[in-house]
Amino acid sequence: MAVTFVPALAGLELYRPGLPIEEVRRTYGLERVVKLASNEFPLPPFPEVRQAVLDAVDGLQRYPDGHSSVLREALAELYDRGPDQVVVGSGSCELVYLLALAVLRPGDQAVLPAPSFSPYRYVTVLCGAEPVKVRLRDHTHDLEAMAQAVTPRTRMLVVCNPNNPTGTHVPPSEIARLVERVPDDVLVVIDEAYVEFVTADDREGSLDIQRAHENVVVLRTFSKIYGLSGLRTGYGLCAPEVREALDKVRQPFNVNLLGQLAATEALKYPHRVAERREANARLRDRLAARLAELGRATVPSQANFVLVDIEGLSVPQDRVCEALLAMGVIVRDGNTLGCPGWARVTVGTEEEVDFFLEKLATLEVDRGSACTAGKGD
Repeated sequence: MAVTFVPALAGLELYRPGLPIEEVRRTYGLERVVKLASNEFPLPPFPEVRQAVLDAVDGLQRYPDGHSSVLREALAELYDRGPDQVVVGSGSCELVYLLALAVLRPGDQAVLPAPSFSPYRYVTVLCGAEPVKVRLRDHTHDLEAMAQAVTPRTRMLVVCNPNNPTGTHVPPSEIARLVERVPDDVLVVIDEAYVEFVTADDREGSLDIQRAHENVVVLRTFSKIYGLSGLRTGYGLCAPEVREALDKVRQPFNVNLLGQLAATEALKYPHRVAERREANARLRDRLAARLAELGRATVPSQANFVLVDIEGLSVPQDRVCEALLAMGVIVRDGNTLGCPGWARVTVGTEEEVDFFLEKLATLEVDRGSACTAGKGD
């Protein structure tokens, strides 16, 4: 092909989401397939949200509000901000890309946790900047090492909390100390896509950090606990100058009409979010307990997924997820996430979790006195 692509693409692999259920069912000739690979919430949107979407279908011939004004105002009221301190995107993931486009130049650096959400590195490379990866310690952000990794070339630093793929949660008080050590010209991005699942009392602590520091952005999404992954709507709280910069680099009408309406309606039911958080925590604890009975270690999680030890089974660890797939269970292979020897398993319904445990048990062998202590991140 005569077309020449930008050199940065040569160093990037295609992002590979979890396989669709229908594809797995068709490929393996299965009747039942459960998908526990993409950290989707297993319940549909709230009934009122569903109705709001249905009511809007006849207006799809029109472009949406290009500024997501109603949603921005609702979020501003919820978080006691001005609408000029709220940015809305096609999921929080798009906002990560927009932030990088707005601040990273060729030769700059971005300090990133590793392993963590892969698009952080992708967009850094696409901008011609250098990703400075700081390894987790005990599956959790090493904030001291991240602070030490900041140099005069650093323009962005990302904290994923809870972290994907490990599910670990850093207390906001520790993040606040990190922010105090970071120069004001470094954009600190606190990505909280899974924050609604956190049961710790300090769950909302990042909001005070952002309010006190103009170089801090807090990202959240409607894709997870609200059950709106299919409408790709996320948001960020930031200084007005950051919001203005992102509005300049985003595409027009970047958030679709149905996403705006669904998200605005979903904000009206915080009690249902709390109910879903409690239900997820119960199932998450049950999953970890059942895995412990099987001799499977897990990483303590505050999200809607659990990192599960898959070494010492009847098939090599790099083929465990493939074996589960053939039995109708889609989970995420830790080898592709920077976590070899582990699998990331979404907390689905109780029936889906039991189905996964049943299939995993068929791969168990007598492990004897084998020890898994000291497995790397």
